[in-house]
Amino acid sequence: MMSQCGRIQRHIFYAAQSGVEVQPGVKQGSGAGHEESEGRIQFRFFLLKPPGSTDKTTQIRFISEPPEAYDLAWAMGMLLDMGLSPQQYEANHFRVKSSGSKSSVSYRLSPHVYESATGKVQTEVGVEAYWSTVGERKFALFVSRGADFINVPVPRAGFRFAAAFLGHLALAQSWMERSAG
Repeated sequence: MMSQCGRIQRHIFYAAQSGVEVQPGVKQGSGAGHEESEGRIQFRFFLLKPPGSTDKTTQIRFISEPPEAYDLAWAMGMLLDMGLSPQQYEANHFRVKSSGSKSSVSYRLSPHVYESATGKVQTEVGVEAYWSTVGERKFALFVSRGADFINVPVPRAGFRFAAAFLGHLALAQSWMERSAG
């Protein structure tokens, strides 16, 4: 939301080929004879370099409810905790993968599904930590919609900041306005 001086709470996380913008959002609606507005958190994932002449998607928006954003912030905190075992991650609904010298742990929010003119569209947002047996842990935020996938690698400090920022926005966006009616 805008403050009195016109500032908006927003942050953009950039990677070499992609980025994600996180900011407050609003859901408009009406019901029982009055207008309603509710706080949301908006993610805009984008590619920095268009994929050429293909018809590939270059940006995907995802609007989350405050509890979803808070859940994602919680998952990011869990991924930053290097003392957890794969079994502890799996007990908290994370996906654990190991293949050869690489391992990863990811967490996805429940998919958002809607009907379009071309059929059902499903969008998922998630976070991931991955590492090799000799390397340091790396982090990413990602979105998938159908065959489209945008991954935004984020350094540890950025991932930690993203977790705190999402937790803050989730609480700040927990509001509803109703018009008199």
